[in-house]
Amino acid sequence: MWLKHLLLITICCSGITALGQSLFETGKVHDSVPVSGTKDETFALYLPKSFNPDSLSSIIFIFDPAARGARGIKPFIPAAEKYGHLVICSNNSRNGRYDRNFNIANRLFSHTFNNFLIKQNEMYLSGFSGGSRLASAIATLTNRFAGVVGCGAGFSNVREHKPSVQKYAYVGLCGDRDMNYKEMLGDKDFLSLLKFNSTLITYEDDHSWPPPKQILRAFDWLALQQLKKSSPIDTLDIFNLYRSDYKKIKEFETDGELLYASEQYDRVLKSYQGLIKMDSLRKQQKELLTSKAHKKKSTSLAIALKTEQKLSGKLTTQMITDFITPKETNFGWWEKELNKLNALADKEDVEIEKMVSRLKFDLYVRAYSTKNEMLYNSNKEQVALANRFLDLISPKKE
Repeated sequence: MWLKHLLLITICCSGITALGQSLFETGKVHDSVPVSGTKDETFALYLPKSFNPDSLSSIIFIFDPAARGARGIKPFIPAAEKYGHLVICSNNSRNGRYDRNFNIANRLFSHTFNNFLIKQNEMYLSGFSGGSRLASAIATLTNRFAGVVGCGAGFSNVREHKPSVQKYAYVGLCGDRDMNYKEMLGDKDFLSLLKFNSTLITYEDDHSWPPPKQILRAFDWLALQQLKKSSPIDTLDIFNLYRSDYKKIKEFETDGELLYASEQYDRVLKSYQGLIKMDSLRKQQKELLTSKAHKKKSTSLAIALKTEQKLSGKLTTQMITDFITPKETNFGWWEKELNKLNALADKEDVEIEKMVSRLKFDLYVRAYSTKNEMLYNSNKEQVALANRFLDLISPKKE
């Protein structure tokens, strides 16, 4: 609970010593701004071109898993410009212990609230991979943020870090080649059971920061959640967002991306319920869901996910066993299994091919992470095994 109490203190004090930060040029990423009261902590900063140091600003706090502040900010620039969000990304928070990252976050929050005028009802958190888990943990523990954009990963395994009755809105963003894709589908179902205000946006990509257009889709959805809270509701802004969302449905259908279209139908019907008449849209959704083309793609995805669950358990269990007893590793078995995966990927089934990409990326990351851990622990035998796995899973090009 200490994180919540510290954040409450810093928020309540926000603006008391606000300096305006007029020294920073707008429309530019500043990659190493010092955190006051620290010796070596910094953050990357982006002020939208509309930024006014004398007015309250909405804000996005971002956490990159490798503490790359400028890298974390870049995909958010179009959303920052559209909605006037100030954007900050830590250069110190990285994948690791939560208590360490909570302390870094608190110092970053304290600096921000004492140097900028912040709208307390328009504060957002985001992160990628481990940074995504950190962002949702902070939002859940504090319950003081308007929304979270979780990219490429869901929630921490710590029960207290998972949302339950909190009031923030949650957007999951995940590529369908991402190793955490299946996890985020499960989180979508979990949040739906809780009736938590949330949505999941999927798209074609692997485990990496989402491209700017996907980040913008997330903040369009979050902007809609803010509009729905306003009184009176701005019907023109609501309609403009609806028109953009409807256009996206039609683009997906035209491109043959029927699973993305189905996902978008669900999101639009849920998001605009009670705001716009939906009879025609429901009819169009029914036509899509009952079409042979959609049924074929939906069945293919279901088969791919079931196959992934079976193969993932088998391969990850074997890898864990091999790292415990590296001398007993059967590389012939691994070559055979990886050849089977490659053969699956060569079949003319897009969902199976994506599934193989997810599996191989997951194995690669597990081997890479273990290698780094063993380097730290000076276990040369396990490092050598990790290198062998890395070569097997992603062979070096000639």
